[in-house]
Amino acid sequence: MDEWKRVALSDESRFLIHHVDGRVRVRSLPGEQLLPSCTEGHIQAGGGGIMRLGMFSWAALGPVVVVEQTMKSANYLKIIADQLHPYMAFVFPTGNGIFQQDNAPCHKARIVLEWFEEHTDEFHLMSWPPN
Repeated sequence: MDEWKRVALSDESRFLIHHVDGRVRVRSLPGEQLLPSCTEGHIQAGGGGIMRLGMFSWAALGPVVVVEQTMKSANYLKIIADQLHPYMAFVFPTGNGIFQQDNAPCHKARIVLEWFEEHTDEFHLMSWPPN
């Protein structure tokens, strides 16, 4: 249990605004209506959505980041450098933290793994072999 208290995790989720048929599906109270600002935006082929990346650990919730573009290695690297790095320093100031990510292609990119290698004195990357 003590080892898991040293682990911080992150994951991305995409929330669809419209399904393929273009209908909006939102649970609401009787009489409630969506504000136009909730459904505006670029919709392609009936899609449309928003992606968020969040991080958390036993000790604290981390930031939730809106992913403006497709999650590619350069975008992911910017997020971990700008958001994960200060979060890990705050939650694990002695450098004993472990970061867990899944095996998404952008997480395994060479530039991302090299960045983690450069910061092993601050926190470690958990090995997470594919199933």
